[in-house]
Amino acid sequence: MIDISKVSSVYYGQDGKCCCGCAGKHVYHPDHVDYASKKRGYAVDRDEVKMSTVKYVVGMIQKNPACIQDQDDEMITAVVGTRLYIAYLVH
Repeated sequence: MIDISKVSSVYYGQDGKCCCGCAGKHVYHPDHVDYASKKRGYAVDRDEVKMSTVKYVVGMIQKNPACIQDQDDEMITAVVGTRLYIAYLVH
């Protein structure tokens, strides 16, 4: 079970592509905007913050435990079909 309060941001996009945002989207948890801004080196904009999307991505990972490819103290990744889902954790 992923503790959503420990998720700083999520990513969802095409599997097999880079995760810079050109083939997907990064979205941030509203409680961790300052942390995420510091971690990535520049400010997170308001339009990048959406709790419903964070919940959606975490839900997709949790509903598909057999699809989890990597899990450590920094992130959890899962590939479901042709989509890559990543939950970045606060650490």
